[in-house]
Amino acid sequence: MNMNPPPFHPFTPAPWVPPMPPLTSGFWTPTNVQTSLKELQNTLHLAEAMEKELEMLMAMKDGNQEETQITDSNETMIRRFQKFLENNMITLDTQEKISLEAANGLISKLNIDLQPFKIITDDKTPWEEKSSALKLANKLHKHKRNKLWRKRKRQQIAEMLSKEHEQFKKADQEADEWRAKEIAKEIAKQRVEKMKEIAKQKAKEERIRLESELELVLIVEKLQELRSIRIQKLTKQGHFLPEEDDKFLERIRVAVEAEEREAMAAADTNTAKDAITNALNSEDNQNIVKIGDKVIEEKINEIEVKKGTNSVVDVNNHGKGYYDYYSASLPIEFYHYYHGSSTDMGTLIEVRRTWDAYIRHGGSRIPGHWVEPPPPADEVWASYLVKH
Repeated sequence: MNMNPPPFHPFTPAPWVPPMPPLTSGFWTPTNVQTSLKELQNTLHLAEAMEKELEMLMAMKDGNQEETQITDSNETMIRRFQKFLENNMITLDTQEKISLEAANGLISKLNIDLQPFKIITDDKTPWEEKSSALKLANKLHKHKRNKLWRKRKRQQIAEMLSKEHEQFKKADQEADEWRAKEIAKEIAKQRVEKMKEIAKQKAKEERIRLESELELVLIVEKLQELRSIRIQKLTKQGHFLPEEDDKFLERIRVAVEAEEREAMAAADTNTAKDAITNALNSEDNQNIVKIGDKVIEEKINEIEVKKGTNSVVDVNNHGKGYYDYYSASLPIEFYHYYHGSSTDMGTLIEVRRTWDAYIRHGGSRIPGHWVEPPPPADEVWASYLVKH
């Protein structure tokens, strides 16, 4: 290092500290002991720092310091101390003398700070001083014990509070689960009650419907009974219904066939009469007139024979003739409407058109006018209508 060292200025030695007077029992108070311990602790920190400084000076003097990369964030203590010396223009020897003097002063200060506590190990110390120190030590131990006890107590209280908090949390969770289960049960119960109400309502509606149907069935049964009574009454009077009496239907069929035969015979008679009229109008041929008379007589005889045969067949089959059949109390329109379609095409077309008015496209099943109901047939039916 090429520079002129500054002139050495001798430092003033450390001030002389007079020896402490002998301690009394009044020293062993918590305040005095705490103050002395703080001073002793500060002196020890300074001694540790001075030790490190002397070690760095020895390393710098021997030239054994390690070379490291000097950066803003990573500088060694030796480099920093060397830089401090260069900035203040202090040589290594000068700093060594200063450090030695400071170390000697710290040693003296440390001896002075340790002097009050030597009486504990000194056999020549009066027992009163040792007793005071022992009492203070006991107080300190007791204070530490109490401090540890309070710490453990706080830990126990904290653990107890934590456990209590966990228990409360667990209880709240269980309560929430129980409440959720109860709510689910209540919802399921409400659904079941609602389904029961719906089932009761449906059962009630079904019962009402069945009651109405049963009432209709009873009405139909009563009507059937009334109808059977009326049929029996009409049967006793000699009237028969076509859908219930096969004999009556057979009589109707025979009557229709007889009517057809009469119509054919009438047509033949009219033809013969026309032929006779034409023959009479011709004055030139008298023989034709005679032949016509014979033909007329033959036709009339054939018609009479046919009528006699039909009457015999009708009497043998039914016990009554065709004219006796039509003398029944039922009107002729009844036979024309129900049985005319099987023998007459015109009647079939007429009846079919009447029914087609209700079923074909554009037709209507509802009459366009007011239909006046017919009066009751007898007093029994009238009384039933009045009651219902």
